[in-house]
Amino acid sequence: MLTTFFLFLLVIFTQGFIVSFFKLGEAGARLFLVLVFLVFLSSFKTIPSILLERAINFQKLIVPQIIEAFIFNLVLVALVLKGLGIDGYTWAFLISGIVGIPFYYLVSPWKIGIGITRKSLGHLRYGIQFQAKNVLATVKDDFLTVFLAKILSFAELGYIGFAQRNAFFAYRFIVDNVTKVTFSTYSRLQNNKKMLKTAIEKSLFFVSASIFPLLLGIIITAPYIVSYFPKWQGKWEPALFSLTFFSLNALISSLSGILVNVLDATGRVKLTLKLMTLWTLLTWIFTPILIYLYGYNGVSIASFLIALTIVLTIFLVKKVVEFSFFKSILKPLACSIIMAIFVFVSAPLYVKDLLTLGIIIGIGALIYVFSLCSIARKDLEKDIKMLFVKT
Repeated sequence: MLTTFFLFLLVIFTQGFIVSFFKLGEAGARLFLVLVFLVFLSSFKTIPSILLERAINFQKLIVPQIIEAFIFNLVLVALVLKGLGIDGYTWAFLISGIVGIPFYYLVSPWKIGIGITRKSLGHLRYGIQFQAKNVLATVKDDFLTVFLAKILSFAELGYIGFAQRNAFFAYRFIVDNVTKVTFSTYSRLQNNKKMLKTAIEKSLFFVSASIFPLLLGIIITAPYIVSYFPKWQGKWEPALFSLTFFSLNALISSLSGILVNVLDATGRVKLTLKLMTLWTLLTWIFTPILIYLYGYNGVSIASFLIALTIVLTIFLVKKVVEFSFFKSILKPLACSIIMAIFVFVSAPLYVKDLLTLGIIIGIGALIYVFSLCSIARKDLEKDIKMLFVKT
């Protein structure tokens, strides 16, 4: 909380330089200040959220999130219709952020206070390392965006943003939610190696079964979607190369994210901090070099190459618990490749518009589901039975 407050004060004192550097304008400056202020406000949500996540009580955690999203969109639509433009976003973020906080304490009561206990000091080392990792993540991603904004054109940034956003949408929806649920599970099972091994392998199987077909499908169908989707033709073709490599990055990172979560949950934050340091250094070394060689497409190539360090992550997790990485993902990967081959061969022959593209995608999805049910039938039946076991 204190860290985010000092960050907010720092931004206020350096506001003039930041506004001038990025040429934000008055409305942009107000939006920037509100977003930084909301980072400070978000610290009030942290403990109620963690308490619910620790109890694996996500049905309550989603309530304030839904309320915030509803208020944000309600205020935004109303103010945009009144012609406020960017200021509409500013007020929508501010109002939804402030109104949402009480609902976190309503679903997860916790008395706010400032103090230090001896027991909490024992966890300070873990917390500092965990927060240091988040700071490095900001340097790796957000500061890189600032750097790119100074060396690339707005059009090139748009291509990168389009490719990255579409490549990672499934990652954020699936992997982020899986890691929230499994963190507490891994932590509780860390002394039971057999159960921890099973939990890791099931997580890898579920994530790969969900992510692999989506991302391989995006890589193959993206040229057709851009060609036939209204107003996309002639606009987003330059982003397709980056979309391919960002998708490959997301595919590998979806598995790496699970493994990093295992290390964090079992108290090995020092290792993940070292990994984040490595990824940050590689990002800032590879990205400028590859931009020089390949232009804006170098950003996606760099991200893919860095994702290949998953080999190191697998090695580190295997030192914690012996598990079968390739066995866990092999069947979903095989089924995804079967689907991808069908779509790759069929699309040039039959796709003429969005309707025929949708039909090919639908048939490809059915082929994937049928293949997975055939190849991994025993695994699926076992997992389904586990869901209905009464504890």
